[in-house]
Amino acid sequence: MLQYVNNVGTNEANISGVSQSMPEEFIESILHHDDLLMDRYLHDESLPIDDIRKSMAKQILTVQLFPVLFGSAKFDVGIDELLEAIVQYMPVAKGDSTAEVSGIVYKVEHDDTNGRMASVRLFNGSLKNRDTIFNTSQKKEEKISQIRKFSGLKYEDTGELLAGDVAVLYGMSTVKAGDIIGTAEGIQDPVSLQAPLLTVNVFPQQPEDYAALVKAMQMLTDEDPLIDFLWLQDERELHIKVMGLIQLEILGNILNERFQLKVKFGKPGVIYKETPAASSEGYEEYTMPKPCWAVVRFKIEPGERGSGIEYNSLVGVNQIAQRYQNEIERTIPLALGQGNHGWEVTDLKITLVGGEHHNIHSRAGDFAVATPMAIMNGLQAIGTTLLEPLLDFTITGPEEDLGKVISSLTQLRAEIGNPMLSDEKFSLKGSIPVATSLDYAARLSALTSGKGKLSSRFSGYRPCALEQGASTPFRGISPLDRSKYILQARKAL
Repeated sequence: MLQYVNNVGTNEANISGVSQSMPEEFIESILHHDDLLMDRYLHDESLPIDDIRKSMAKQILTVQLFPVLFGSAKFDVGIDELLEAIVQYMPVAKGDSTAEVSGIVYKVEHDDTNGRMASVRLFNGSLKNRDTIFNTSQKKEEKISQIRKFSGLKYEDTGELLAGDVAVLYGMSTVKAGDIIGTAEGIQDPVSLQAPLLTVNVFPQQPEDYAALVKAMQMLTDEDPLIDFLWLQDERELHIKVMGLIQLEILGNILNERFQLKVKFGKPGVIYKETPAASSEGYEEYTMPKPCWAVVRFKIEPGERGSGIEYNSLVGVNQIAQRYQNEIERTIPLALGQGNHGWEVTDLKITLVGGEHHNIHSRAGDFAVATPMAIMNGLQAIGTTLLEPLLDFTITGPEEDLGKVISSLTQLRAEIGNPMLSDEKFSLKGSIPVATSLDYAARLSALTSGKGKLSSRFSGYRPCALEQGASTPFRGISPLDRSKYILQARKAL
């Protein structure tokens, strides 16, 4: 059944069936991207529902319209309608099996016998057992040992994967969910409404379980890269990044039920970031002790907020060979994992503007050592600005409590919009730092005698003073400690 959601975004939202008599707003949403139907509509011509369906199918195919399907697998409601909608509105999976390989890993699981199982959607090209493929996301080659497809309740060995199909690949030892294999051309960037905002220490209840906990967290991170974890072996500390406190409860249950590990969590801390305060250059000449040779010079510039890391090279392959430039590009995100204040560095442009390799002494690993030292030298020279995470919020409650709510938000450094009043209730929108609002839901409930409602979502990062945020100690050996960093890289410590 074709249905329509009325009064979207309000408390009066409801669903109604669409027949020959359709709500005007629904018609306009379909006609917005269909000039021919719009012209017929404006000339008062009738629009049969079959024409509406055809237009919908076309717009869904071109990602102009996004269908919402309602149902319940538990109560067997809407299943037939779901299958019908998939056939009628979803694009047919297709691709060119003779083209260059292009696919995405949409799920990673672990098998006790065969190791990582990477579920892949292949858009173009073809793969066979024992093929070597390039993992574009990790910039490394990996070999496929086996290809299987799920059929009924079991996997069947097929030995081949063609464009437009899905299968499970075995043998890729470092693959993660979200990785792109082959060329990334034509693959849309993944869209995520989630962002890890908190960092937490995880402790096993039994100290001897640390090794098992690290292994379990590595597996869970491969399956869900948003978790992210860092194991500091010398300090025997395990840090994870999560989106909220509820996720910690879920993670604790998974570790207990799936891995038989009982854990404790430390006090959550907010994840800040850093960005260059101005433009600078970073230089490193790593030529001793032999054998090694890597000289690099980077231009470092602040980027637009939310732009992440933009990298470019102006250096020719005669000056620095392409295989070494590939290693530089691979290393840069790792080099930016910790900045001057111990946080990830983001929203910047890095350009390789100079350097050289040596025909005899240079190795790819030399540039992996030199790059972090050059980057940190540049950041140390100009300093970094601390960035704090923000939440966009909407608060509703009794009109009589508006003044108390605004006063409390002001104390928490919130930016508040104009309140809307209706039926003795208020609605208030704005943004607030994550650091000051971790327990605000409970505080709001106390201010409004349980009648206030808070909804929020991550909106981005903004600059803040260091005294309003926090720094964190550098984990491991800093590239600024040049001698120790080189010794560690050469496994001499």
